[in-house]
Amino acid sequence: MRLITLSCFFIAVSLSTRAQDDALFPADKPETGFIEESQNKEIRLTNLVLPQEIAMQDNMRSVFTDMMERAASNLGWQMREISEYTNDNAMQGGGTPYATRSPRGITITFQFIVNNDSLEAWKNYENNFESKTMNQLDESSNEMQSLQQSPEYLKDRDSANYYMNLYTAYCEDHKAEGVALYTVDKHPKYYQTKERDFLDKANALVQQKADNSGIKEGESEHKIITRRFRNHTVVQVEFVVNAFEAYALNLELDVVKFHRAAFSKPGAKVSTLYTIGAENQDQGNSDKWNNILLILLGNFQPNASSSEMYHAGFEKNGQGDEHTPKKVKSDKLQNIAIDIYGDLDNVTAMSKYIDLNKLNALLLKG
Repeated sequence: MRLITLSCFFIAVSLSTRAQDDALFPADKPETGFIEESQNKEIRLTNLVLPQEIAMQDNMRSVFTDMMERAASNLGWQMREISEYTNDNAMQGGGTPYATRSPRGITITFQFIVNNDSLEAWKNYENNFESKTMNQLDESSNEMQSLQQSPEYLKDRDSANYYMNLYTAYCEDHKAEGVALYTVDKHPKYYQTKERDFLDKANALVQQKADNSGIKEGESEHKIITRRFRNHTVVQVEFVVNAFEAYALNLELDVVKFHRAAFSKPGAKVSTLYTIGAENQDQGNSDKWNNILLILLGNFQPNASSSEMYHAGFEKNGQGDEHTPKKVKSDKLQNIAIDIYGDLDNVTAMSKYIDLNKLNALLLKG
């Protein structure tokens, strides 16, 4: 027998709260451990990243950081790095000889707070939401305890237990019937049906109590409001060097309604603005950004797949595997993928500080 309890219902409800041990809560918190490992030369050497690959990664980190610090200074935004990965790559085998190694990369993401007043308002909203939700949980828990002692609930629960016991006893007494007990004899099926009927009645009382708690509706509203705060408060910029594939929206994982439009950025192989449809925003879609500007430089195939995926040119002719001799060695820059996330005005403002001339000059020609 299985009765739904209100506590089980609340386990499925995400409160979307985080430990407020970060000064810029509720903006994304830096992945400090990954960043430290990615910047540690000894760890990378242990992971069989070659010295020349490490030098390339460190140089690109410096280039991106300088570019973003200049943007933050000119725009008056607060900046910090929030993630970095240098110890992995799509097909990289650590012990592969230099002559056949696939392109080694670095992925680094910077976050900007564009409006401190908006961040403070967002923080207050999150604190109030958490407090309100905890109060709702306490109130509903008390109501659940009262429900479990109500005559209507006890009657349905006891009736379910009664028919469950009848089923168990009957099956034990008639086990000599073998398979016929469950295929011909109608008593076991009747007892199970009656048990399920009373279980459904008891569970319906619990579900009604959960539906009336207001928590589910509050969580849906929270997703929408959080998205609005995030897009007006934060801009994030992600750089990926030697990307095997690039995309603004991974449509293979989620169905997102969006609009795409060319975005003028001379020197880019691809410069496309993706705007998430308003219907997704209103529903609090899992994708958390309203606008994403995708900029691709260097060795990418010019046309996207049906799922809006751009593949690197070096995926052809074995230049991305671990077996074929490489025309371009693993520490050379072949492409750069850039994503800028946030409100349209802020994305546009940040895009002006992505120095494509400088980045293109670092890429291997040809």
